[in-house]
Amino acid sequence: MGENSAGGSGRASAQNAPPGPDTGAGRGQLITSALAARLLMVSPERIRQLSKEGWIERQGRDQFFLVDVVQGYIRLRNDSDRRAQKSAADSRVRDARAREIELRNATRERRLMEIDEAMAIVEDMIGLFRAQTAGLPARVTRDLQFRRTIETAVNDILERVADIAAERGRAVAETRAASEAVASNSARQMGGGEPDISADSGGPRAA
Repeated sequence: MGENSAGGSGRASAQNAPPGPDTGAGRGQLITSALAARLLMVSPERIRQLSKEGWIERQGRDQFFLVDVVQGYIRLRNDSDRRAQKSAADSRVRDARAREIELRNATRERRLMEIDEAMAIVEDMIGLFRAQTAGLPARVTRDLQFRRTIETAVNDILERVADIAAERGRAVAETRAASEAVASNSARQMGGGEPDISADSGGPRAA
């Protein structure tokens, strides 16, 4: 009876004992899915799902090495971040290409013109206006003093128009340069140079 009691007590103590020492060549102690879930703040079902998907290698029945759990979860998060960044970059590229097609169609349908072409038309109109107003004083009066007064007033108007046109032209040029820079940046893929914080940056490990 004494031997049976001692043997039963020994078996019960072994079952309730904490995880043993590191037996996985640097992969930490063996823990259950419940403990792994508490460690990662997820559910035990999520741990088992990640094991089935190959992110966390299982050891026997509902047992995992601690290091495998941590590194597997880090690999999963890194992979998710890379996918999200690639998706965002691809979306920007698609938007830029759609915008480019839209602008080409608008130009082809004569609903839109190039900025340089529009500015050339404005410059031609200003030149025509200046040429037509050059003879205005002589057409209005023969009084030389009055002609000079008219010429001064007309020249002031022309200079103001020229200044405004130059200012608007610079604004248009700056806007176009900024738009081209944005389009160029949108066409680049992002996230390719970020370091991987996991010890093993590869894909999921086979269970």
